[in-house]
Amino acid sequence: MGASGSKAASKVVRKYPTRAPGVAPPTATSTTARASRPPPPEASLTKDEAIRADSVDPEQARPDPDFASRLHQMGIAQPNPTWSPSSIASPGRGADITPNPREFSAPQFPPASQNITLGVLEARRQLEQRAQQEFENMGKSGYQGREFLDIATIRNILVLREGRESPAAIEARLRLKPGVVARLGPSGILSPAS
Repeated sequence: MGASGSKAASKVVRKYPTRAPGVAPPTATSTTARASRPPPPEASLTKDEAIRADSVDPEQARPDPDFASRLHQMGIAQPNPTWSPSSIASPGRGADITPNPREFSAPQFPPASQNITLGVLEARRQLEQRAQQEFENMGKSGYQGREFLDIATIRNILVLREGRESPAAIEARLRLKPGVVARLGPSGILSPAS
C-alpha cells in the first residue's frame, strides 16, 4: 500500500558517521574532569543577600510610601464575630479559660412568625395537605368539586372559555369547585397555545 516512493525509502540502509582515522575513543580522563567540578551549593538555614534579592518582586522593588501609610491608617483588621463550637481558638498560655457568655452568644434569628422561609414552607405544607384532602374526598357525597388543577384541565378551561361557554357551565362540565374559572382571570388574558 502507499506510494512506491515510500517503499524505496524503507530499503535504504542507514549509514552512521565514522570516526576520523587516528582519533581514539574518549578515555577515563574526561570523566575525571567532570568529577573535579565543585559540588552544587547545599541548602542554607540563614538568609543572605542573594536569598533576599531573589525574594523581591522586581516590579515592586521600592515600597510605595502612600500604600504603607494607608495601611497604617486602616489599622488592624477585626474579624467578624461568629460563634461555632469548633471555631473557638485555643487560649494562650496563662490566659483565663472561662469564656465570656456575651462574647460567644449564639446567632440571633428572627422569630418563626417573621421568618419568610419558614412562612413559605408552612404555606406549601398547607397547600399539599388541602390537595391531599381534595384527592381523598373526590367522588364522596358532599364533594364540591376540584380546586387544584393540572395543566390539561387548565387548557380545557381556556378552550371552552374561548368557545364562549359560561364559567358556571365549564365548572359543571369539568366538575370544578364554583369560582375556579374566575380565578384564571377575565377572558382574553390567558389563551391556550395551539
